[in-house]
Amino acid sequence: MTIRKRRAIAAVAMAVAASATTLVAGSPAFANVTVTTLTSGLNVRDCYHPTKAAYPGYSCTTIVASLENNLSIRLVCQRAGDGVGPQNDYYWDYILFPATGAHGSGEGYVTDWYVNTGVSSPPFRDTRVPICNY
Repeated sequence: MTIRKRRAIAAVAMAVAASATTLVAGSPAFANVTVTTLTSGLNVRDCYHPTKAAYPGYSCTTIVASLENNLSIRLVCQRAGDGVGPQNDYYWDYILFPATGAHGSGEGYVTDWYVNTGVSSPPFRDTRVPICNY
């Protein structure tokens, strides 16, 4: 392998590491749990920008994307917010989602009620992930 190729590979690796560090900056814990959506039209909400909401919920009116059914997403953390569904699931999931033909990639909050975390009874807390501090 030439020096030029080694430098190019090293530059790409450093760029990927830098972007991952930026993504989790200020976050003490970062889960690596893959789950799937349970409905189409699941709105991803930005509850942090431009001002931090008291908690995630329907008051976070900035919709970043609308996700399709059975989409694999990455569950980062959970935080209590507005209750949803007949069993009043009050957890909201902070997720990372991939780009598809319908939307670009991104991150934000979705209601846990429409995400298959494997937890099907109250309080719906997925202990594999930390509590969000943002």
